[in-house]
Amino acid sequence: MSSSSHSDHASVPEFLRDGAGADAGQSAAGVAGSGGAAQRDDRVHMAVPRIPEHAAGQSGAQGRAYRSGRSARRGARSSAGSPAMRNAQAFLAALGNVLSHAAGGIAQRVAGGSGNAGSNAGGNGGRGGSRPGSRMRGGRGPEHAGGARVRMLKSRTYTRRRIAVAVLGFVLLVELFQIFWPSDRFYPLATLDGHAVGGQTAAQVTDRLNADTAARNVVLTDQSTHVVVTLAAKDAGIKVDYTARAAQAAKHSFLGRIIPFSWLFVHNTTSDDLPNAFDTATEPVKADVRNAGATAQGGALVTVPAAEGYSFNPGDVRSAAGASFAAKPEGDLAAATLNLNIVKPTVATATADQLVNTVNAGLGAGVTFTYGDGNWTVSASDLASTIDVTVDGQDNTKLVAAVNAGRLNDVLKSKGVALGVAQKAAANGAIPQVLATEARASRAIDTTATAEAFTAMINSGKNAPVAVTEHKITNAALYTDLPTEGSIEDKLKQLFGNATYEVAVYDLKTGESKLQINADGVLTSASTYKLYIAYAMINAVETGKLTWNSPLNGTTLNTCLTRMIINSDNACPEAWLNTYGFGTVTEQAHAIGAKNTNFSRGNMRTTPNDLATVLKGYYNNTIATKASTDKLFQLMQTQEYRDGIPAGIGSDGVVQDKVGFLGSLLHDAAIVRCDKGDYAMVIMTDHASWTKIAQASLLIYDEL
Repeated sequence: MSSSSHSDHASVPEFLRDGAGADAGQSAAGVAGSGGAAQRDDRVHMAVPRIPEHAAGQSGAQGRAYRSGRSARRGARSSAGSPAMRNAQAFLAALGNVLSHAAGGIAQRVAGGSGNAGSNAGGNGGRGGSRPGSRMRGGRGPEHAGGARVRMLKSRTYTRRRIAVAVLGFVLLVELFQIFWPSDRFYPLATLDGHAVGGQTAAQVTDRLNADTAARNVVLTDQSTHVVVTLAAKDAGIKVDYTARAAQAAKHSFLGRIIPFSWLFVHNTTSDDLPNAFDTATEPVKADVRNAGATAQGGALVTVPAAEGYSFNPGDVRSAAGASFAAKPEGDLAAATLNLNIVKPTVATATADQLVNTVNAGLGAGVTFTYGDGNWTVSASDLASTIDVTVDGQDNTKLVAAVNAGRLNDVLKSKGVALGVAQKAAANGAIPQVLATEARASRAIDTTATAEAFTAMINSGKNAPVAVTEHKITNAALYTDLPTEGSIEDKLKQLFGNATYEVAVYDLKTGESKLQINADGVLTSASTYKLYIAYAMINAVETGKLTWNSPLNGTTLNTCLTRMIINSDNACPEAWLNTYGFGTVTEQAHAIGAKNTNFSRGNMRTTPNDLATVLKGYYNNTIATKASTDKLFQLMQTQEYRDGIPAGIGSDGVVQDKVGFLGSLLHDAAIVRCDKGDYAMVIMTDHASWTKIAQASLLIYDEL
């Protein structure tokens, strides 16, 4: 050995050098004798690389010469290298030798067992010494194994480096993903209060959770009666607003962005530190008790089930629900037992079921109406809507069914029954021939008497024909000498002759003007000005300045309004004008759109369009609440002067009006609710008559 080889050997660590020397001597003795030992000792310092395949088939001598040459060349290269390189090579060679022996020992145990391992090794060694082929297989086994394991270690090192680079690259990508993820968007696997919100913005989450949560049920049980009430959260006074909670939950901290894979572990956001998404209404939640009843649906009468009345404080729901409130993302939002102040209905659902069965049996598949020798059948589906079911006035645990005369009139008219009856009645001389037309036929029928006969039949539960009663005409003059030629303007001109007349008609549902004849002409208002006084009174009550019990003209404001509309009393409106001033009432009229109306003592003036404007304001509740207008309309419907528009419309509709008469002035301002729609109809005249006004309304109705 050269000095450099000795130096390399000396640089091998002690724990490897001693073990390697002992193992080397034993291996050499078993393979090639003492000569092999010298060579094996040389291989302690450097592992022999794998012999090429072309050298494996050479003779023993050739093989040894080949290996000796390679060893010499390698030794020369090692000597020529740096000390650090030589030390590394020596270390790897010794490590390879140790590993090859360990592997060889394991292989021997597996192949021959512990008893035959030595003899097999010796025999193979002897044969290896005399047979070149065996020498190549047996003698170079440890050297070959050691070199292969060194290469394997190098390969594993390279593989680990590649894995490390890949892992670091992946971690870098995750870091970039976390750093540049939008600040208002939840991470992909995120949940908020159990709801999957991954990838969504805070605004999207807010909209979805607000809608979903408000629609979830709140199940409430009354603690005394055990009645269960189920309501949607919004109906139970639970307010939901995820705006702040979602915005806070979607934020990503700096630490969370730089810690690798933190988005995998912080996705479940249910922290109590987040803003609360729930609140409760301050007003109590109330529901009126509902008695069982019946209504027309799908062409038949069906039961409306009874329902308890209740009231509770929404804040009590959260308190009673406790930790279970909104504890789960699905199902009921909360369940709580509390005092609901239950009010029981007086009419049970079973009572309504019984009445519905009776009425439907009476209706059958249809009802036949008869007059003289004529008969007409109307289907049950058309007649069901004419039936009203109400609580019995004598016994509030029972229901009664009655036919509505107005709606029955509309059905008989639309199904041709009215025309058939009118034609037969006119042929018999029972009614004027002018009523035997489609437009006026319903006036030939006494709908009140016919409705009563129909009511008796359905309450019997037995389907039977219903006799139609003809209407006794007491105002035949209404239908005498009616103009028949030309437009509605031409007909009204023929009707009124030399009298002054002004007309305004509007469709109350659409606001469309249907007829205008000098509708902005100013005339003395007569008592129609009381519609403006009624507005002033209602406004005073609604703004809190007065109550209906406030004193006026020695009585209450409520009594004054009633007398003023029903009886056209003058004392109360005059007392109002004297108290609050003509100018004030004028200003109020202008404020609601009656621009051509002006009031002063002894000079009260208005126009058809201004009166129609007030009626439209009442109808659409733009100048008064529904409660106030319902009160006013009921008074107008029962006012006692009904020879004008109410007479002209007759049974074809309901008229709510206010008349005015002063000297030769006759006016009528009405809301007409009929089968053709709802209309504001104002007719103002001078030197005309109530019959002419009634005929004018009849002609106008025919044109609607």
